[in-house]
Amino acid sequence: MSTMIFNLPQDQEQLDERFRSHNKLFDREVLTGVLAIFDEVARSGDEGIRSATRKFDQVELDRLELTETCTAACINGLPPSLRSAIGQAIRHVHEVNMELRPRSWEKEIRPGTVVGEIVRPLDSVGIWIPARKGPLLSTAIMLVVAAKAAGVPTIVVGMPPLKDGAGDPGTVAAAKLAGADRIVIGNGVSIIAAFAQGTESVPEVDGIFGPGPGGIAAAMSAAMMYGKKAALGLGPTECAIIADGSADPERAACDLINEAEHGPDSSAVLVTTSAALARQIEERLGLRIGEMPEDRRRYLQQVFGPAGKGAIVVTPTIEDACDCINGFAPEHLMVVGEPQTEQRVLELVRHAGEILIGGYTPFSAGNYAIGITAVLPTNRFAKAFSGVTCKDMVKVSTTGRLTPEALRELAPAIREMSGYEQLPGHRKAADIRLGTEPADYNGGG
Repeated sequence: MSTMIFNLPQDQEQLDERFRSHNKLFDREVLTGVLAIFDEVARSGDEGIRSATRKFDQVELDRLELTETCTAACINGLPPSLRSAIGQAIRHVHEVNMELRPRSWEKEIRPGTVVGEIVRPLDSVGIWIPARKGPLLSTAIMLVVAAKAAGVPTIVVGMPPLKDGAGDPGTVAAAKLAGADRIVIGNGVSIIAAFAQGTESVPEVDGIFGPGPGGIAAAMSAAMMYGKKAALGLGPTECAIIADGSADPERAACDLINEAEHGPDSSAVLVTTSAALARQIEERLGLRIGEMPEDRRRYLQQVFGPAGKGAIVVTPTIEDACDCINGFAPEHLMVVGEPQTEQRVLELVRHAGEILIGGYTPFSAGNYAIGITAVLPTNRFAKAFSGVTCKDMVKVSTTGRLTPEALRELAPAIREMSGYEQLPGHRKAADIRLGTEPADYNGGG
């Protein structure tokens, strides 16, 4: 493994070049291909999904929806220890989402003027769980439980097929235990297209959520053109660590591997003020990668190799480190250091999907067991977007109520503004209630 230590500011140009591809999750060509699949699913329904699955996944599907017998067999086949872990994760994610759930409210904001919000769950959601680089039952738990906590009545989960046309049994079991009503199998973009439009086997839904590479992200964007709520920017996993010289280099190396092992397109960055710590982490990282199973070792070698998106960055100050992180806007951020370092980082970091604080809060705990969401924005989308929780599975209707006195107080503003906008009917709607109709509305205000 070649050196991957970058010293700022002198190595800024080389660091920018290493992460140049990180600026874009998908391009116009990918979106064009995705829209073609949407059109095919619109024309052919289920057969469009089968065709895309045959072409892109090399799997022939007999049926798209799993039967209750199949899902029950997946649940019954879980080892007791795994079922217990899934149960604990479901409980913790539910606890957190119940705390996050938006609530309806009403308040008399001025005498005679009552405003508020009515929060309602979406009628239905479709959840996509990828498995291109391995099963992600944790993602199924995060998203299905969020929908359940929001009160969504109908939850449909989609996932890619195994070679035999079935879904990954652990992910199927986790989704069903978390509260999924139906589970469908097929190519990811085509399933999302079906969620957006409906087919014989896949229902049209109101919200579509789930992570994935550029094609999946493009499909989520396309689904929004059909009036579907979606969360954007949920691409390949990425992590960043801010550490001062007190951090444990062995733990830090393992934490970088924690996220980088997801796949060759993962990003893993550590930013520190200590050049000595950087060298120690680089050395231990090489040793730890050598201990990994062959398939994950190949991923890690690519991430931390010359063409990957792994890096150790040394900055002069903790303020410079925070500037670096704000530019990267990571999906997962870990803060490890003295209390004053933690406090300063929390003051200065503005862009991160998740912030895990302290030496005993590894990324794996956030991914599996704390209960906070691990379905988070990537590719700098954290500058504008948040992770997916029950808050994404609801919509809000604003409310307002006026007494006659309150309307009378607003009447001058209604009169003046409707006159300027040349909308006399607006004024008339107020005047007829107040008995103040003029003989002629043509005079504007």
